[in-house]
Amino acid sequence: MDLNRFLLLVLLVLSPSLAAGATENSAPVEVSGVLTGTLHWQGEIHLVGDVLIPAGSHLTIASGTTVRVTPAEATRIDPEFLSSGTELLVRGSLEVLGTATDPVRFLADGKGDADDNYAWAGILLDQAFGSSVEGAIIEGAETGLLVIGCSPRIEGNRISGSRYGIIVQAGGAPNILDNTVENGEGGIFCWDGARPYLKGNRIRGQAEEGIYVDRWSRPWLDRNEVTSNDLGLVLGPRDLPADTTAITGNRVDRMFLGGRP
Repeated sequence: MDLNRFLLLVLLVLSPSLAAGATENSAPVEVSGVLTGTLHWQGEIHLVGDVLIPAGSHLTIASGTTVRVTPAEATRIDPEFLSSGTELLVRGSLEVLGTATDPVRFLADGKGDADDNYAWAGILLDQAFGSSVEGAIIEGAETGLLVIGCSPRIEGNRISGSRYGIIVQAGGAPNILDNTVENGEGGIFCWDGARPYLKGNRIRGQAEEGIYVDRWSRPWLDRNEVTSNDLGLVLGPRDLPADTTAITGNRVDRMFLGGRP
């Protein structure tokens, strides 16, 4: 094999990572569409459209990375996506490797429209087995993290100015640990048989619910600080064990579905 053919083969093998990655000192990289293979983001990434990480592919986002999201201009939802807003949809696996001193930032370039839509859809983990999101700052999303039917580790993140902070549904059982969810419409929601473990989270400044649990979900609520929300804890199950000692200072601290406090 001559040298030119060898170099071409190397470029073809490496092209998925080169197309979707950046180094700390490189120019911002624009990404959109379906990204396959083993991917690494570092530095500054621009989501200029929806991104799908399909089953069998893996995305790692290094500490210190900034992901800037361009709001979607159209309202049409493509068949493979879940929202009309710009979204990072993961059906493979995702590792966000931020730290307290060097977080990964997800920031919207612009604000929602006049109809009160948020600037982007958020991070959607749809059966994204083996995923983790740690040390991220997520701002201005419709849903900061949507977890569907999987059990990622969600730890040490700050989600602010988003309509919903974290939604878990369809039997998802993530560990949700030591996160701050603030200044949105609702904090953490458990729907459709969700079974997350919530420990040490700080949920505050929500216009509606801090934590919401529907009748079919069974989360474990362990020492979460829920304060300065309209409704602190809204429960469907009457028999759900929950540590409510730090659910204080809300307009209503605890309420069962149907309105009974």
